[in-house]
Formats: sequence, C-alpha cells, structure tokens
Amino acid sequence: MATHIGQIGPARDAALAALKAVRRGAALGDALRSADRLTRHDRALVAQLVYGVLRHQRLLDAWFEPRVHGRLDADTRDILRLAAFQLAFLDRVPAYAVVDAAVEQAKRERPRAAKLVNAVLRHLDAPPRDAATLGVRYSHPDWLVERWRRRYGEKLPAVLAHDNEVPPFTLRVNTRRITRQQALARLAADGIAAEPSQYVPEAIKIRGAVWLEDLALFREGLVSVQDESGMLVNWILDARANDRVVDLAVGVGGKALHVLEKTDGQVQLVGIDIARVRLERFLENATRLGYQDRVEVVQMPAQDYAKTHPGAFDRAILDAPCSNLGVLRRRVDARWKRTPAELPRYQARQKELLSAAYALVRVGGTIVYSTCSTEPEETDEVVTWAKENLPQLVVDDVTPWLPHPAFVAYVHRGCLHLAPGDLDMDGFFIARLTKMEGRG
Repeated sequence: MATHIGQIGPARDAALAALKAVRRGAALGDALRSADRLTRHDRALVAQLVYGVLRHQRLLDAWFEPRVHGRLDADTRDILRLAAFQLAFLDRVPAYAVVDAAVEQAKRERPRAAKLVNAVLRHLDAPPRDAATLGVRYSHPDWLVERWRRRYGEKLPAVLAHDNEVPPFTLRVNTRRITRQQALARLAADGIAAEPSQYVPEAIKIRGAVWLEDLALFREGLVSVQDESGMLVNWILDARANDRVVDLAVGVGGKALHVLEKTDGQVQLVGIDIARVRLERFLENATRLGYQDRVEVVQMPAQDYAKTHPGAFDRAILDAPCSNLGVLRRRVDARWKRTPAELPRYQARQKELLSAAYALVRVGGTIVYSTCSTEPEETDEVVTWAKENLPQLVVDDVTPWLPHPAFVAYVHRGCLHLAPGDLDMDGFFIARLTKMEGRG
C-alpha cells in the first residue's frame, strides 16, 4: 500500500473543497490552487487525496454504497470517498483516526450526515478489488471499457491499470542552458529523486510528490513541465532557425516554447488562442524562460487569423483540443466528464483547426497534428479526412524524426500511435503533414 505524508486536518479540508470545485465544473488544476497557502507536505497530500479519489471514484463508491440506505448528497459522498480512499490506499494514519476526521468534517459540512458517515466507515471490510466488472475494478465508465475492449482486446486490463497509476512528474530540460546531468545533480542536491528518460534526451522523470513552484530549476527557467509524449511533437516538427512557426491552440505554451528551446530562440513564433487567461500564462512562461521577445500572441479563432495570413508560416503546430482520453492517469477527472456523444463534436473542431493550419502554411510547409487522445474519431479519421479534402496535403512518415528506435514499433500508416502504458507513457497521437506543390 502507498504511504502518504503530512497531517490530515487542513489537507483534508482543502481536498474536499477541491473535489467540490471539480464537481461544479472547475478545471482540476484550478481547483487545486486553493491549497497554495498550505505547507509543502500538506499541498502534496491534497494532490494525493484529490487525484486518488477521482482516479478510483467508481471503486470507492462500490465499496461503501451497499451500506448506505437512501440517497447521498454530493458533499457527503465526497467526504465518504476521501475517507474510503485513505482506508483503501494509504496506511500512515490509523483507520480510527481516518474515520474520526471524516465524522468531524461531516459535522462541519453536513451535520445531519455525521452519524451516517460514522456508521458506514466503521463497518467497511476489504474494498472490492476483485469486482465482477472491469469498469468497477479499474474505475472507468462502462461505455469507455466496452469501446476499448474492441480495440485493445487482451491488453485492456493493462491499459485500464495504467490509467490508475500515479504518473511520474516529467520535466523538460532547456539543454541550451543546462545539461540534463546538471539538472539531475541539482535535483539530487535538493533531496528530489529523479531519473533521465530512456527515450527523450531532454526529459527527466520524478517519482513522488513535487509542488512545481518549490523547484528552483523551474523558477530559473531551466526546466518546464511536459510529458514525454508531448515533447515528441517538436522532434517531429523539426523547426529550423529563421522559420516562422504558428501554434494554433497554444494554451499555456508547452509545445510552442519547446520550439524556442530547440532552436535557441531563432524562430519567429506566433501563439493563437481564444482564451486571454491562457495567453497570459503563455507569456508568463515565455518570460520565465527568457523568450518573451520572440513570441507574439493572438487572441482570436485560428480560422479568422488564417483568412488574413495565408501561407505566412513555414511550420504549424496543432495540438488539437480533444477528449483527453489518452491521458487519464493525469487528467483523472476526464473519465467522468466525457461521453461518446462528444467525440463527433471534437472531430468537427479538429477539422476546422486543421483547415486553418493548412491555410496558414506555405507550399512546402509542415503541419504537426497531435492529440492526447487515442480515439479513431480524433486521430486516423481526421488525417484521412485531411488527405481527402485538403488536396495538397500528404502524410510524412514520422519515423526519421523520432528520438529513439523504440518508438518505431508504434508507428502505423506513418503516424505515431501510443496507447496508454506504451513505453510507460500516456496515450498520444502525432501526424506530420506537408503541403506539397501542384497536388490536387
């Protein structure tokens, strides 16, 4: 069993507040910001509790619900989930203390439910880890389990189990300013256990809880947070000095700023997004890394920008908005928010953005299309549509640009398809497309 750190009081209350915020529609990262005022150890515990409850939510419900008569309100359910997660997956705090903390929390939040919380938790036996259905056992919605059963077959339990692992905290080292070995040495000096990625030369993996703002390397602009699979986008993009590069859904700038690191700032970069708050964070990150003078931000739909800048760019990044179903061990709340009906809507948006990228790049220019989803509607079907409807577009085989030969086994029809758990990475899809002259 895993062991948690810190004391329960303020961390447990902050965890309940974060779960409540997520339930009301807040992004998980935003919900966790309420813990910023806590100590380092308590912040780590808040993250452990919240991620753990969301990751194992269905299993936890199946454990305590048989002892509940009547209907639970949402806050009481979250109190029970927090305590059940501690009892099932953590072992530092004795069971009686976990139950007492949950009862006290119920007295403050839902006084009428305090007796019920006490009665349910004091009579729990072993959690149903051998539940009859995979959906309960691995805490995934049934529609997703059945969809993946058809695709993954015997591999399905391993994929589901991967989604429930605590992922490593992955850093991207700006190797223009510090070597990976130097970064590892500084982490070790700070008492942080880390190891180099086997597959991506600038990646470092940290096992265990880390609060980003506590890392001096981060504050100094020497490292950024990015998953290994996400770093592959810029290997495949292969931007060169003096290129004009556009990111059509720049967000907070993870992939766009990687372009600047790999080229030592020798590109002209435009980041497009419709949300001002994301663009503000992009600029903050660019400033932290020292590249604020190399970026231009545009707040408007990419389709509108493309109308006035046709053929203006050498390369385009489209890390498209998607269902996030390939990264459920990190986006732990997505499994409970997504429905099958959303996939066609995501696909329509992805086609719109890919059409805009096609308009923005010059003849001979390159588009890298990626998603943190493995669903066919968001991956192969979009690329097939592009080949049929954007007449000058061809699919390049990504193999020559991959940083390690292990990735070759996951290249199909020229595109990279990583299922959750492949090479201990999250699910990811990458296609490289070139706008050729004289086709169509």
